[in-house]
Amino acid sequence: MSEVVITGVGVVSPFGIGLAPFFAGLRAGGCAVGPIRHFDASALPVQVAGEVPLPFRTCAPCALPLMQLCQTRLGIILDERSQAALYQADHAGALADRKVVFATLAALEAWRDAGCGEAERRAPSYLGLGLELGLLDDLTDLLDAQGGGPLDFDRDRGEPLVRLRAPVDLGASVVRRLLGLQAAAVVNVSACAAGALAIADAAALIRRGHAQVVLCGGADSMVNPLGLGGMARLGAPSPRAAADACRPFDRRRDGLVIGEGAALFVLEAAERAAARGARVYARVLGWGSTQDGYRVTAPRPDGSQAARAMQQALRRAGVSPDGDAVGYINAHGTGTPLNDPAEAHAIAAVFGDRTPELPVSSIKGAVGHLMAAAGALELAACLLAFTDDLLPGTAHHREPDPDCPIRVLGPGPQPARIEVALSNSFGFGGQNACLAIGRPRP
Repeated sequence: MSEVVITGVGVVSPFGIGLAPFFAGLRAGGCAVGPIRHFDASALPVQVAGEVPLPFRTCAPCALPLMQLCQTRLGIILDERSQAALYQADHAGALADRKVVFATLAALEAWRDAGCGEAERRAPSYLGLGLELGLLDDLTDLLDAQGGGPLDFDRDRGEPLVRLRAPVDLGASVVRRLLGLQAAAVVNVSACAAGALAIADAAALIRRGHAQVVLCGGADSMVNPLGLGGMARLGAPSPRAAADACRPFDRRRDGLVIGEGAALFVLEAAERAAARGARVYARVLGWGSTQDGYRVTAPRPDGSQAARAMQQALRRAGVSPDGDAVGYINAHGTGTPLNDPAEAHAIAAVFGDRTPELPVSSIKGAVGHLMAAAGALELAACLLAFTDDLLPGTAHHREPDPDCPIRVLGPGPQPARIEVALSNSFGFGGQNACLAIGRPRP
């Protein structure tokens, strides 16, 4: 069985384009949640989000500004083949979807960061993408054109559901053509666990010897009228239009904040990475996946299946929860009344007497909930523990909740040298995922 390592990382987050601004935001204990700016949200019940600061509008032709952004922010100059792929995607309307743009930028950064080239073009790609099968902005325009009037997001109304049928692999296909990948692209749409499970699938492929290098991660954006309004009808977002609207594990918490972005990784067999002298960010030690079988929009209150996912990841990693190897948990931590206590109970069930001393944090107060991309971005946040010996903080956490009996880190990062970190992702439908990563070998 091959050991799996991370050799490339690409990030698009509300802190900016690239891994560097994301890490800088976490180091500063910052918050990137604010008023929605790329469209008029004044008529919506949700008016703040973790919005990616793109310097151009995706609804207009954007291949050229996207290439300029790659050069100015990431230092990447695209070759003729990649430029042609971007223009083709733009002409087909694919770049009107923000999550496709985010996936493109993150893929280019991860690929360059890992030093990938022609030898890696046979790599498969595993991406977690949003559940919406189509571009929600298009549906908004369609409703307006049909005289549907202003969208109504009253939670008590019972209009029939509208379902779109469009290529769910759109983002994966654009990334595949952009990088010239010759292997299959696999898409995971398991809600908020999608990005984490895409990474788990990629790691399993390498560990079993079926691939030497894989591009994987997640991208999503629901910062649009239907995405925000639909989540509001579910009662998930905080009703407060404030930067501190999401307060994970805090006694005052009242809902999540929706974010957007992407995080992609190049995973590689350790022996291959060593042979080419690649930088290693972390080792992917284990992963677990379970299903609550409870409710579509609520977690199992006792957290039992979430606990099983963590136990699976630890067993696969060969790490005991009783020892001191696990030094940090990046929690799913949505800041909702139901999710946080359930996750706290799950952590306590797994770690027992160690629970009061084990650092836990959630970055969702700082960047929002990235839905299908959440698990991928949060795994990237865990890397700060190995690159800087810093544990990310929990923005806006100030009043501990007795119903969440875990050690939650405050808003600022905490210095610590750890060997193993866990990253939890628990999605709608009761889909649970956990990733275990370890410090690179000397």
